[in-house]
Amino acid sequence: MTAHQNLTPAPATEWSLLSCIAFRFVFTYTLFFLGTFSAFFVPLSVPLAAVSQAVWGALIPWVAEHILHVPPPPLVSDGDGLGQWIQFGGCVALATLATLIWSVAVWRRKNYAALHSWLRVILRYALGIAMVTYGVFKIFHLQMLPPNLAKLVQPFGDSSPTSLLWIFMGSSAAYSAFTGAIEMLGGVLLFNRRTTALGALISLGSLAHVVALNLSYDVSVKIWSINLLALSFVLVAPDLRRLINVLVLNLPSKPVTFPSLFRRAKHNRIAFCIGMACLVITFAFRVLGIANGLGQAYGRTPTPVYGIYEVESFTFNGVLLPPLLTDAQRWRMVIIERSGMASIHLMNDDILDYLTSVETEEATVTFVANPDTTVTTAGATRLAYNPHLIDVRFEQAIEADPDAGQTLAFSRPADDTLVLTGQWKSDSISVQLKRIDESSFLLLNGGFHWIQYSPFFR
Repeated sequence: MTAHQNLTPAPATEWSLLSCIAFRFVFTYTLFFLGTFSAFFVPLSVPLAAVSQAVWGALIPWVAEHILHVPPPPLVSDGDGLGQWIQFGGCVALATLATLIWSVAVWRRKNYAALHSWLRVILRYALGIAMVTYGVFKIFHLQMLPPNLAKLVQPFGDSSPTSLLWIFMGSSAAYSAFTGAIEMLGGVLLFNRRTTALGALISLGSLAHVVALNLSYDVSVKIWSINLLALSFVLVAPDLRRLINVLVLNLPSKPVTFPSLFRRAKHNRIAFCIGMACLVITFAFRVLGIANGLGQAYGRTPTPVYGIYEVESFTFNGVLLPPLLTDAQRWRMVIIERSGMASIHLMNDDILDYLTSVETEEATVTFVANPDTTVTTAGATRLAYNPHLIDVRFEQAIEADPDAGQTLAFSRPADDTLVLTGQWKSDSISVQLKRIDESSFLLLNGGFHWIQYSPFFR
């Protein structure tokens, strides 16, 4: 086939009125959604993100106050905050309005074949970037991390459904890598138009699983994951009849033609080069993020006092306190994560969360009450592994209240023994602690067995 023949568009069939209306809505909603929620191509998304932030920064407070009659929510949240639901509803409303105006203005239009080609390109790369990004983070075990120390001693029934899901995924690097490889495969296949149908199918199955987990375990990324699932279905939809013929009805399928975005080959080559350059830059930023996570956060040497400790003796103002379960002053256990985030378990089962800063040369550790009560030590999966974030939060807490810190001297009479002494608030304390080897927990040392006569439940 000659280049001229390849670029000559085939006669487009006439679409039904319903198909035209549906396309108008999908097209406009996709643009509104990606402009609002998605970090698309990095070089091209910067001005778009700035405009989107300005628009929603004005709309969200107005909708909250005048329509919902609630205080303005934060513009950014780590999940499905009220602001994000307003944005989602706004995208639907704006797309509906745009569809109505579009339909009235050009109601005689017979098809949108050319615009549909552009929509598929946008969806392929937007969904592909998202799938590859999530896949790579799972392959390197950076999204759902292994259980942190506080989770190992937390009663099973006190875990939230989301935390339970994170522990399930994070406890197996192999399973995390497997699910990540599936997501990455689907995303990579979307970057080639000839493998788009296969990539969209793989992405559809993978995202259906993700959405089911998010809904079942109350994970706070429902808006994002459901929309990604819908976008993958939009990519599959044009090939649905062909797939049913081949996979279900055992009928032959006609070959697919791939219309070009432009009539001239030169313009198509320029568009391809621009797209690839943007794609490379986008993934370069992702790689830098992964390298930062592996090198500066999760891979850093843990703080010197890291560990799970049981309190062997607790001296309070010179008096040795017995381990009474009703005592609200005596400590029972101290847990210090590798990042420096810490929790103190009292004898009466109260748990106090802290941020710490360790001075190795002076042999001191400073405790500052965690100001973020929504992120407890047991639930701080990422913070428990990220010393940099704890350093930042610790400094912010000290700046807000210079007298907030409680500094204790520490010593190690033995490798598994830690002694803390000093002034704790207005009292003098001396605490001797025995470290518990975290590798003794069955969740971490259960291992893998080919020969099993019965399931191992405990």
